[in-house]
Amino acid sequence: MRPKMNLNSLHLNYLTPLLKWRIMDLESLRKECFRATKYKNFHRIIRGLEKEKILEGYRDPHSRKKFVFLSPLGESQLSLKDNPTAISNETLIHDLKVSEITRTFMADGWIDEVELEHQIHDKRNFKLTYKIIPDAILYLEKKGHKFQLAFELELTRKSNQRLIEKMKQYEDSSFYHYVMYFFPTKKLMEKYIIQAQEKLGSERMRKFMFFFHPEISSGIHEPKNIYGVFQEEKVSLAEIFQK
Repeated sequence: MRPKMNLNSLHLNYLTPLLKWRIMDLESLRKECFRATKYKNFHRIIRGLEKEKILEGYRDPHSRKKFVFLSPLGESQLSLKDNPTAISNETLIHDLKVSEITRTFMADGWIDEVELEHQIHDKRNFKLTYKIIPDAILYLEKKGHKFQLAFELELTRKSNQRLIEKMKQYEDSSFYHYVMYFFPTKKLMEKYIIQAQEKLGSERMRKFMFFFHPEISSGIHEPKNIYGVFQEEKVSLAEIFQK
């Protein structure tokens, strides 16, 4: 059995942002730290945490950025029981993009706060309050009104039955004002819209908005360049977020 690594305050400073964002590229993680050190020193400590199996790494083949996330051992070292953040190989790309996109929106001031799925699960009575758990909840204020938006990232097509069942659950939840679906291609987005309209009808679709983001692999997430459909009108994401 590997001996337990003694994590000091410097280690915790570097690991703490991952409790919220789950997986981050190195430069974003460094900037998020309470005490951001020079990149060389930061990189040396991160390599040490990887060597000790506290962190695991992933190199994005598109952006070429190095990402890190807590390993199961890292979670156990931080005594995380009710708030798991460990990334599985099956969901790594999906979780990376959810974290990256929502973190960008928040950093650029488009939204006020975000909660990722693992944070929602850790809340008391979350099933009673939220009814259904999205990939993330976006909190924003617009024209003096506060809104909660469910954020769902769909990188691949799900079964029609699963799609409709989930949309009906969102209909029944009074917590979410709107539901935002994100897709990597316009074609996939349109397939979802057609299926939803056939099963739900246009009137029941007013709570849902659909956006396609063809540059999703690049790591650049600019709302003014992301377009979609909301209440049967073509809109940009920037219009939705506009204060």
